[in-house]
Amino acid sequence: MRALIISTPVDTHFLPMLPLARALTGAGHEVLVAGQPDVTGPAEAAGLATATFGEAFHYMDLRRGRRPEGLRPIEVVGRPPAQQIDGAAQMWRNHAPYFLYDYLELAREWRADLVICDHMEFAGPVVAKVLGIPSVWHRWGVAPTTTFMLGQTRMWLGPLCERLGLGSVPGPDLILDPAPPTLASTEAPAARPIRPVPHTGDGTPWTYAAPPGRRVAVALGGYTLDLDGAPLVRRIVDALAAAGGVEAVVSAAPEHRAAIGALPAGLAYSAETAPGLLFPGADLVIHHGGPGSTLAAAALGIPQLVLPQLDETFLAGDKVAAAGTGITLDTAERQNSGAELADSIRKLLTEPTYKSGAQRLRAEIHAMPAPAETVTLLEELTTRQEVLA
Repeated sequence: MRALIISTPVDTHFLPMLPLARALTGAGHEVLVAGQPDVTGPAEAAGLATATFGEAFHYMDLRRGRRPEGLRPIEVVGRPPAQQIDGAAQMWRNHAPYFLYDYLELAREWRADLVICDHMEFAGPVVAKVLGIPSVWHRWGVAPTTTFMLGQTRMWLGPLCERLGLGSVPGPDLILDPAPPTLASTEAPAARPIRPVPHTGDGTPWTYAAPPGRRVAVALGGYTLDLDGAPLVRRIVDALAAAGGVEAVVSAAPEHRAAIGALPAGLAYSAETAPGLLFPGADLVIHHGGPGSTLAAAALGIPQLVLPQLDETFLAGDKVAAAGTGITLDTAERQNSGAELADSIRKLLTEPTYKSGAQRLRAEIHAMPAPAETVTLLEELTTRQEVLA
């Protein structure tokens, strides 16, 4: 089987599909990752074959906007309304036509049997439908597009599909969802579960020296720091220092460390960003609500303190809090309060209900089909399509 993987040009949209890609190659299937350099770079680093189109997308440029310098997005606009978060799909609908014909030509020449893409890559099902092969959407977080907004978004692709000889805008033949039942959306189309696997990259796992109960991973993501998040990290560092006896690893690229400042005893910087390297062994993860961090902490059974900054990260925080596995501070005032941060850290490290909730969530995830098991499902899907053809 030849599986063509297409991703919207954001590395965090592609990485959740990497375990499935590896499972496919491990089962003897061929995998080719297509997209802009933002995606093919991480794919090449993972040892996958790639086909690059266009220039880097630079997603961060869209997030910078015209913010006053020194302020995080949440400090300028607050929490976005749910409709605005859901409407982000329209941006990726606009992006879909840019390389659709390139992807179509590639899929035809490479003789793809299956197209797999993230749930915001609307070109994938179109390419697959034109070629008469199945397509799969792989979600990358706990807040996929709702059924209503998905219908509105796909409607605008109608004229493009007509030009390609399609009578309607196709949807995927299968949707895969890495969110466990407790965190999964109830407003999006039904999907088959696939177990999330924390991304490890190619670095070295962090080794904690403190006794259990005092180990913390701080990973607010590169986007948060690029968007003036250094003062927030400093407040977290000070709150951890005030707790006393806490060991913490703080994920931050070297260029951000001067703005954060020197770390007190027991805290150390790491340039690593992969949750699969930083989170194992931790008793608490403090993060921004990104899909990789949220699902990695859930898969490892670790309580979470979520400090959302953009878009669907607010919904991730809501779900973590509702599940009883963590706390979310979803306003700038609460995030900027040293007392609120310190109190949240104390509760998450000492109150057993959060650990119990996190362990229940971990059990849910371990009951989900692994990527290797999903390969069998994709083989059946492709074979069934061939029979129908």
